[in-house]
Amino acid sequence: MRSAHHPFLTIYPNLVPNYRRSYLPGGTYFFTLVTHQLRPLLLEPAFLQALRASFREVRRQLPFDLPAWVLLPDHLHALVVLPRNDPDYSLRILLLKQGVSQRCAPLFKDPKRLSASRIKRRESTLWQRRFWEHQIRDESDLELHMDYLHYNLVKHGLAAQATDWPYSTFHRYVKRGLYQPDWGRGVTFSVELGGE
Repeated sequence: MRSAHHPFLTIYPNLVPNYRRSYLPGGTYFFTLVTHQLRPLLLEPAFLQALRASFREVRRQLPFDLPAWVLLPDHLHALVVLPRNDPDYSLRILLLKQGVSQRCAPLFKDPKRLSASRIKRRESTLWQRRFWEHQIRDESDLELHMDYLHYNLVKHGLAAQATDWPYSTFHRYVKRGLYQPDWGRGVTFSVELGGE
């Protein structure tokens, strides 16, 4: 009988169970949040409004800086900087996802997508259960993730270059002179990051 586990786990059987998220007060993190079953909901006007309101609400309760982000139809990437004395990004993401789900449930809830597990956990059909995070280690790691974040929409074929996409912080960085307006045209960003 074939094992349901990846062959890599036969060599490193404790790899997955030992996974721990890294919590650093004042840390900078790159996050990816994905809609449940990759539903293209994020750019729907009601969803956008709920997302903005939820970000504002969570930032009021539990402050954090949001220096960069991009919204695509089925996922978002964000760079987040936590306060010096607070390492808890998981609670912030939980509250953000709950806020969006509560605001949007009447419009986007899809009972056909509710599994027994989702019903038991009282989860919506708007978000994937987990999220991907990466703690930024240094300046070059930050630059790599900033570029990846702003190039992601080109990678997914949503625009020819980053400046053509309105749902990102790219325009803010063009005004500051950190990116050229035509950045991303004809570029192949070959680095693959986790979370997608």
